[in-house]
Amino acid sequence: MHTGKPAIRFSCVQGCSDCCIYRDYYPTKEFGKIGVLLLPEEKARMENLARQKGISVRILPRLAIGDKPEKIIAYQMMGIEDGDWCPFLDTEKESPHGGHSCSIYEERPLACAAYPVIDAGKVATLDPHCQFCKKHSQTARLDGLQGELEALSKIQSKVRSENKRVWRYATATGQDAVFPEGWVLDA
Repeated sequence: MHTGKPAIRFSCVQGCSDCCIYRDYYPTKEFGKIGVLLLPEEKARMENLARQKGISVRILPRLAIGDKPEKIIAYQMMGIEDGDWCPFLDTEKESPHGGHSCSIYEERPLACAAYPVIDAGKVATLDPHCQFCKKHSQTARLDGLQGELEALSKIQSKVRSENKRVWRYATATGQDAVFPEGWVLDA
């Protein structure tokens, strides 16, 4: 749908690595901070990349379905530094945009490839925390982010479930977490 706004391509803002550094609490602060969403087929690949690079990663379940959490449909790769910094962020090397460099950029998870387009319930939107999005939110159309939208669509098709019982994994990470680490039935 054309809105009169120009379609622009996403590019990182000079000096920003915020999407790799800051994690949100989701769906509420009680659950703790979330990690980078990984599809089940991405989990082993991320563990292998970490092993090859000699770094430690913590991958937890994120969503499961069933009468009890029987089938995990998504995982999350937790950050370091109280759940924030991505373990693959190379703090020794500057990226082309002046922030920190991603050490696995060409092999990054699908969720990272979809960024800054996020699933905000029933509609795809731009992440309000992203510096690029803050700069262009009133002037850009999402159709300039076709690759990112396609990545988000792949994630949605794999994670959406008709199952009535969806379980969310509480990470207990961060100062505001209330639930202990473990499964909570999503209301």
